[in-house]
Amino acid sequence: MTGTARSLAPLAGAWKQAFHLATNGSGSYGKGLNLARKGAVAQIQTQPGRISAPVAAKKATHQAAIHVPELTATQWDTLAAKLADDPQAVADLVANRVPATIADSGHAGGISVAPPADGITFSCSCPTGRTHRVCDHSAALGHAVAERLAATPSLLLGARGMTARALAAHVRDLVDGADPGPLPADANGTVRATQLYALAAHRPPQPPPDLDLDAVSTLTWSDAPLPGPRAHDLMWMTTDAAARARTLLAGTAAPPHDELADIMRILASPDGADHLQAAQHTTGIPEATLRAMMIGYRHGGPAGAHATLAAAPATIDVLERARETVHASRAVGLGTITVDGGALTDTTAGVQIRPGPDGRWYPFTLWRADEWRPAPGACDDPAEAFRAARRARAARPLRR
Repeated sequence: MTGTARSLAPLAGAWKQAFHLATNGSGSYGKGLNLARKGAVAQIQTQPGRISAPVAAKKATHQAAIHVPELTATQWDTLAAKLADDPQAVADLVANRVPATIADSGHAGGISVAPPADGITFSCSCPTGRTHRVCDHSAALGHAVAERLAATPSLLLGARGMTARALAAHVRDLVDGADPGPLPADANGTVRATQLYALAAHRPPQPPPDLDLDAVSTLTWSDAPLPGPRAHDLMWMTTDAAARARTLLAGTAAPPHDELADIMRILASPDGADHLQAAQHTTGIPEATLRAMMIGYRHGGPAGAHATLAAAPATIDVLERARETVHASRAVGLGTITVDGGALTDTTAGVQIRPGPDGRWYPFTLWRADEWRPAPGACDDPAEAFRAARRARAARPLRR
């Protein structure tokens, strides 16, 4: 599980608890879980006050829906004000990510993005659902929502009446001209430059100090004049740059950095699409492929982008062992898994997994014709990566 998935797990847990209570002990809760696990829930759609999806069961497809109350404008204002006080939440929002604190009603002044149990109602095109009682299909939808919230928290934001982009704009307005504080490095010492400078952009400008350049050797690490980066962040960034320089000067065979990953890091930023034309000219990679690689980068970082461009080299023994592992993990051996182009493909199901340069397996789903799109869920275990591809395929209809 990625760090983002772990941090947003409380939101999925809060939804699951409220959804469970809303079913009021109905036997459809367990039957819906079985349907969701079998991939019966197709693409989930959200609109203010409603989450819906087609659900296939017993050779029929029903339109299931879950209704939730929208948050009021005052409640959104209160939530945005709380998020604006949290530097990490601001950094996440300006980097186009949903912050983990939206799941914490204590942090958000008692407001939870997860709805209360008594505010959840159900409907469906099946006979039971027409009476606005929970049915197997709406229960399956509720379980599918819980599963996907950790990776797609904006799903619940939309149902509660606010898009992630609108919430980010609201918070930006609140922190404009304020100092949101430092952005700490993660456990590995990594500083996200896009977040760092997005935060710096909101700090009030100050005149440059009157420095004596002849005495520059006496300067020590201290915070740069605002809106420059903080000393701690500069230290991490320069340490990383120095390590790359040492590798380059040592003349080792491995390159000091991955230029393509650097390009994808820029493209995957909130304003990255503006650089697509320049990236296409520089790399010679078609725009459609670059867009797919942007998705792969967001799901799996540099390795995800490279796997989207092409499967990493792997021996036939490795590929065959992976195919046997996937076959053994499937309860029903439907479809044939082929080894082609260094990837494992089930054309019947429209899913594929590819080895990445980091040794993990990356899931893909068939988008249109022979175009494959990356999906979340990269894993060391090929069987788990294959299941992630199946889940993503169930949520994404084939485009022709």
